[in-house]
Amino acid sequence: MMDKLKQNKIWLTVVGFGVLIVIILLMMLNQQKQNSPAAQESSYSSSVKASSSSEVDQDKANEKAYAKKAATLKGHVLARGDKDFFTTWSKEDFRKWAKEYSALSDSDKHKASSNLGTSQTISNDDIDIRPLSNYADAVNNNDFESISYFETVKEFNQKFSGVDPDDIIK
Repeated sequence: MMDKLKQNKIWLTVVGFGVLIVIILLMMLNQQKQNSPAAQESSYSSSVKASSSSEVDQDKANEKAYAKKAATLKGHVLARGDKDFFTTWSKEDFRKWAKEYSALSDSDKHKASSNLGTSQTISNDDIDIRPLSNYADAVNNNDFESISYFETVKEFNQKFSGVDPDDIIK
């Protein structure tokens, strides 16, 4: 009888350790599943959605603030490539300049330069007269939109609502 009890204790101990090992292995497997890329993808995707939503809300708030700021600012704006400038020139100033520029000889056009009322000068060179000619042609055709000239900062903001008016170069 004593012998049977010892054998049962041994079997119970072996089975107990076996169950304990199986539980530990299942826990490790479950942890590994949670760390798998497929499991993390849903967490990542919900994080991206939350971030994107937050970014959209922030963009809308910025656009409202920029619109208020733009409504209070005075001046004309000339958007040139990736830079936006305040210009002291009105449409009449552009028309006067375009008429004078168009009257220049080709030789003089190659040497021409102008700041167009901004803090930065545009120059033609010996090979290319397009930089200033493009402006003059557009102005002569009364196409101020193609040269991105805006009579007010508010007009500029309506076209480029995501640009902070404080970033316009003076």
